[in-house]
Amino acid sequence: MALVKISTTTLLFACLVILASSQGYMGTVSTGTGILSPLTVGSGVSAPVVMGAISSQVNLTGSWSLDLKGKNIKHLDLQILQESDMIVGSGTMTSNGASHKVAVAGSAAGDRPTIFVAPFNQTEAFRLKLSASRTALAGEYDLLSAGGVRESGTITGSVALATKQGSPTVLGTGTNPSATSGAFVGAAAQNQG
Repeated sequence: MALVKISTTTLLFACLVILASSQGYMGTVSTGTGILSPLTVGSGVSAPVVMGAISSQVNLTGSWSLDLKGKNIKHLDLQILQESDMIVGSGTMTSNGASHKVAVAGSAAGDRPTIFVAPFNQTEAFRLKLSASRTALAGEYDLLSAGGVRESGTITGSVALATKQGSPTVLGTGTNPSATSGAFVGAAAQNQG
């Protein structure tokens, strides 16, 4: 009886091992940059894994000149500062011969900035959805005012980019002392040895 019990246990264990090895391992893989969907090892089927693309954030800091074409033609001259994906700025809007100062705020996703332009002392705001290609800007806009006025249209324009940002700045031309001379504070410390 003991022999039958051992052989049954061994047979059951062997069946479980064979069954588990034929199915492979199914689990979640952590890559350090995210979690991939579950995969089965040894299933005989493989598919390419799609990872998130690295965003190439375009910096559009500079002077923007935009023409808004809708019910009325409006021209914007803006000074824009972009830090990471945040955009702020100010400038002027000219329409029907009258100029108004404006404030700008928005964000960018890659080469697609969305900014809000609000004239000072007025209860209206423009939403500009743009796309940038080098120094060219194009897109569409919507206007909403407290008086119920709604308007939409297209945008064309350009940006004169500010000087290149993020380039390394040389702070000095000195060299590090030789590692063999040791670390001393002044000439007096060198002579105390």
